[in-house]
This record gives sequence, C-alpha cells and structure tokens, in this order.
Amino acid sequence: MKALETRVYKYKNKSNVFFCPLCRTERGISISPKLSKRNYLQILLTSIVFGSALFPFMGVKCFFIFFIVWAGFELAVRTDYKKQVACPHCGFDATWYKRDVKVTRQLVKEFWAQKQTVAVPKTQPTAKQV
Repeated sequence: MKALETRVYKYKNKSNVFFCPLCRTERGISISPKLSKRNYLQILLTSIVFGSALFPFMGVKCFFIFFIVWAGFELAVRTDYKKQVACPHCGFDATWYKRDVKVTRQLVKEFWAQKQTVAVPKTQPTAKQV
C-alpha cells in the first residue's frame, strides 16, 4: 500500500522511520526518547562544572547537583522527542494515543479545525462603486 502523499523533506540522522497510522505518510524521528551515552557524559561534565563552582559555598553537598542536571536533561530530551512524534500533516500524536484515545481524537479535530481556519482567507467586502 502506498502512502497518500510523499514528502520531499528528509530527516537527517533519523533513528526511527515509520508511517503515520492516520495519514500513511512516511515519517522519520531523529531523537530517541532515552538518554544516550553522550548525554550521560554531558550530564557528568555539566554537574562537575556546576559542582566545582558551588563547592566554596556549599561544600560536598553541592555534588547533589548531578541529580538536578540529570532531571533537566531527561526533561529536555523527552520534550524534544514529543515535539517530533506528532505528525505535522494530520495532527496524529502517538504518545497521546498510548495514553488516551479520546484525547487524541480531540487533538486531531482541533488540528484540522485550525488548519481549516488558516486555509480560508478572510476577505473584506469591497465598497460598492457609485
């Protein structure tokens, strides 16, 4: 079965290739929802820098900043993943579908309603010429 539309845009460094279940458009995601080894290295280095800066003020307690930095990285990666999962062509979001089907239906309806209002240009009536 062919996709309804073929898109010319290609994702760079895509880690996941799939078809949107609603509109059957080929999609690609370049981010994994889990932290990579590189992310853990970044977390470690960032927490060492922040810990070193806070050490004169807080002492050994400052190295608990590691857990705060870890939570921040986790939040950033998952937020970025969530932005890429939603289909820009039909509004279907698989992460919402896993949680609640009714909410997903409502989000798709809102997407299409918004797309309809944007697509219909609002023209002002011209004055009658005398």
